[in-house]
Amino acid sequence: MLVLPVKVLDIRSTEPVAMISHKTASNLKFRHTMIINIKNEFTDKSFTATPVVAEGMIEDGVIGISQYDSEWLNIKDGENVVVSIRRSPVSIDYIKTKMKGNNWSQNEIYAITNDISRRTYTSLEIASFALTSQFQGYSSQETADFAKAMAECGNQFDFQEKAFDKHSIGGIPGNKVSLLIVPIVAAAGLLIPKTSSRAITSPSGTADSMEVLADVTFSPEEMTEIAPKARGMIVWNAPLKLSPMDDIVIGVKKFLDIDPQEQMMASIVSTKIAMGIDNMVIDVPTGAGSKMENQKIALDFAHKFIGLSRRVGIDTEGMLTLGSHPLGRNIGPALEAKEALEILEGKINESVLNKSAELAGTLLEMGGLASPSNGGKVAKEVVKSGKALSKMQEIIEAQGGEKSIKSSDIQIGAYSHTIKSARNGYVYEIKNLVTKKVCAAAGTPSTKRAGLVIHVRMGDFVKKGDSLITIYSDSETKLSSAIQIATNNTPVVVEGMVLRRVKLEG
Repeated sequence: MLVLPVKVLDIRSTEPVAMISHKTASNLKFRHTMIINIKNEFTDKSFTATPVVAEGMIEDGVIGISQYDSEWLNIKDGENVVVSIRRSPVSIDYIKTKMKGNNWSQNEIYAITNDISRRTYTSLEIASFALTSQFQGYSSQETADFAKAMAECGNQFDFQEKAFDKHSIGGIPGNKVSLLIVPIVAAAGLLIPKTSSRAITSPSGTADSMEVLADVTFSPEEMTEIAPKARGMIVWNAPLKLSPMDDIVIGVKKFLDIDPQEQMMASIVSTKIAMGIDNMVIDVPTGAGSKMENQKIALDFAHKFIGLSRRVGIDTEGMLTLGSHPLGRNIGPALEAKEALEILEGKINESVLNKSAELAGTLLEMGGLASPSNGGKVAKEVVKSGKALSKMQEIIEAQGGEKSIKSSDIQIGAYSHTIKSARNGYVYEIKNLVTKKVCAAAGTPSTKRAGLVIHVRMGDFVKKGDSLITIYSDSETKLSSAIQIATNNTPVVVEGMVLRRVKLEG
């Protein structure tokens, strides 16, 4: 064990690393293959890191760590940390028992959650946890225990009144309904402190689109002050530190291209527990190209999710929604923000408005502001009366944006290209996965102004030369890549009335 001053370096890595000299490594008596623990000298804050032993790149008697890790430890350049060889957490053994098919006890789940949240696991160990979760699954009790444990490791809110929320499991492009639901519900008087992650695989997350209109990064103290006054907020969940374990595990799951269902449910519900949510509606898009490929799978998921939510004290209703093609016409952060404002301004897109109103209406029914099965109608009236637009403007202003912003003010990519139909026919399919690939090539979600506009709807008749989609980007190079993808495998499939001619052979 050594006490060493910190050197904050510009280190970028998929997992925490610490740079030390050969002499320092020798004094610590460890090899570069060992794992070390770095701890704030005066608090219990620490993290596990892989040492990088180098000569001539770092002075003797100093340890180099990243800016992110220095903020995690709450230390500055030159301040001391305690460096030691890490002892493997006992909870690693619990993962091994689960691999053999045994269930976790509540204490074991809390130990695993606490150790991952405190960053005592390496990326490889987190991967073993994620893969075990994927292939062994959780019992209903394990899922509930994980949701509670994950929430207890983060910040928790109590607004001293009932709080409402909507969550979508995602999976389809253009699902900008939260930008409508929040102002509808808030305008009706209910409290809806909406938190959202940024997009991982989709062209835009709710936080990405809202950031086009206003700031989405707030501290817990700011959230507690602003949300009750505005009656609603749309913010990025990461700075609130609602579920530290989820923030850590999500990158590994993305790399492995897995999303264990029970772990996903526990993760979602943990953030709702932490936010003090009492009533929630869960949107489960279903159809080819979505996370839930058919209604049977979607219904099974909805039942499990509702059961889990109610088990931890959150009254939840589920809604299976059409997810076989993108929602609305605009895909991408700025384009989705633009479409949401257009709908609030009265330029109606029926599919987006209908879905948003039904989901918001369910919350209004839960809150006693609409009679059963009448919530959707009440929600639409809130939009048509202009109250939802006024409330959205109030929320935008409360979050530091320009209250008077209009849909026409939103800037989109400087470069564009329109793909046109090569034949007469009917729109047979609009592919979710290809739409995502085209948008990603154009620069979404990191480039806010990138994305695409779909000019047709399912079943439309189009003529040769009619516009199908327009791709937008801030980069000519990225636009060219997106065009190539859209040309080789078009997101919009146009077919004639006869799909195939069939006859007997011989």
